[in-house]
Amino acid sequence: MTDAASITLEEKLGYLHSLCGSGDEAIETHFAWVFLIGERALKLRKPVRRDTMDYSTLAARHLDSEEEVRLNRRLAPDVYLRTLPLVVSRSGRVTLDEAGEIVDWLVEMRRVDRDRMLDAALQRGEATKRALQRVVDLLTAFYASSEPAISDAASYLRRLEHQAEANHRVLGSLHAGHAALLLERQRAFLAGRRPWLESRISRGCVIEAHGDLRPEHILLAEPPAIIDCLEFDLHLRILDRAEELCFLELECDRLGHAATGQWLLRECLARLCDDAPEQLLHFYRSHRAATRAKLYAWRAGEPDGGTPAEWLERSGQYLETALEDARLSLR
Repeated sequence: MTDAASITLEEKLGYLHSLCGSGDEAIETHFAWVFLIGERALKLRKPVRRDTMDYSTLAARHLDSEEEVRLNRRLAPDVYLRTLPLVVSRSGRVTLDEAGEIVDWLVEMRRVDRDRMLDAALQRGEATKRALQRVVDLLTAFYASSEPAISDAASYLRRLEHQAEANHRVLGSLHAGHAALLLERQRAFLAGRRPWLESRISRGCVIEAHGDLRPEHILLAEPPAIIDCLEFDLHLRILDRAEELCFLELECDRLGHAATGQWLLRECLARLCDDAPEQLLHFYRSHRAATRAKLYAWRAGEPDGGTPAEWLERSGQYLETALEDARLSLR
């Protein structure tokens, strides 16, 4: 019998590639491979470790796969099905269908139609009011049923300050003047609007959210679904629901559909009876834009960054947005 420890990553990928037929597809991301096979999708994590993300061991990949299914079933129960063990059989073959020793874990999902995601529908001008209203129904039910994640306002303020400083440490090496001005404005907001942020905590607005609410993650189906939540770090999922909605608005704006993003933000807040002040929304939008600027700056510096100039340009664009919204937050 083949020693499971000797099974290489190339052998695992080779087996999964062998399952692909005509019309199927294998997609590599920064942290995983996704195999679109027939009516399902199989996701295999890369054995990597970076910051708070650790997939370096079999046990870690298993745990995170289980968490991905659990967390994503909150907003996409019909998409996320289960975890599947990848095994080496007694004959030494890597397989899904036989008894054997587990060598890795997969997340099994229903294959979704990319053309039905919100970003694609917006680009075609086919995001109907009815479809968007159903997304609002899904989001507001999720937010209304979520338990508060933080009860201590001081710790929430420290979180925001530390996140703003972390963004500055990365952006300052590329855009020193703009990054310094952004941090100054964001600190001024946090210092001057402490009662607003304390109120968000006391009202239970800070929850364990989706964490990555972008148009490309929203499926306009019957029923709608929101996929690809940020499962690997609880701290990054703890957000004011208004901040998460501001992120969605920001990303719709980036695609050239600011009005749709604004409508989704306002409709959700209205349904939640949430009267978040306009300046607070600008701060949250600034905070999310700065975080995106940092992520693109990181991506430009990665060995497999692809086209660093493109990522640096995008980082700069997000930074400009962050600066303007930080200015508006202080009006």
